[in-house]
Amino acid sequence: MLRRAVNISIARGRMALMSYATLPDLLKPSGAPAELPKLGFNWKDGCAPVFSPRQMELHYTKHHKAYVDKLNALAGTTYDGKSIEEIILAVANDAEKKGLFNQAAQHFNHTFYFRCITPNGKAMPKSLESAVTAQFGSVEQFKDAFVQAGVNNFGSGWTWLCVDPSNKNQLVIDNTSNAGCPLTKDCAPSSQWMCGSMRTTRTLKTAGRIT
Repeated sequence: MLRRAVNISIARGRMALMSYATLPDLLKPSGAPAELPKLGFNWKDGCAPVFSPRQMELHYTKHHKAYVDKLNALAGTTYDGKSIEEIILAVANDAEKKGLFNQAAQHFNHTFYFRCITPNGKAMPKSLESAVTAQFGSVEQFKDAFVQAGVNNFGSGWTWLCVDPSNKNQLVIDNTSNAGCPLTKDCAPSSQWMCGSMRTTRTLKTAGRIT
């Protein structure tokens, strides 16, 4: 099933939003290593109310950077000129490349997330609010369903809101485990995979809080 991921970050009842068709930070020019994505804010200030400065330091400069460094070490020059999405699709079903897949997919997941969060969030666009309301009954019902899906996602993983074009563009809440991402649902070509107009999240299991 080909899906477009819709990235959502809920904090204090607000949603941080951004619409884009690709992730420029994931384009990897020939001969160039993968890099941490540029943020739309200073990580040293944190990203209230979701991340404190210390949490941003750990998640961005330590945790995410470790994925990038390991990705570059494992990929070498074999995938020169390939985007991170293309690397993910190339190795997703190769058991011998599981380590490379994990690093590339987690770089994708974290970049997708960090590319979209913004301090204090933004209001939901009316068009998206209408789609969410039509699918889930109301924005609040969607939030409840999204949080519950995250809480029920056993172990480490991610919770996503996706658009399913094979089913009349229905909105779908989807869980992936560990380094899983929507790209691998049927290994859709990256040229056909488009991000939607909200944010994908990793879910904290404590108190049903979403980050």
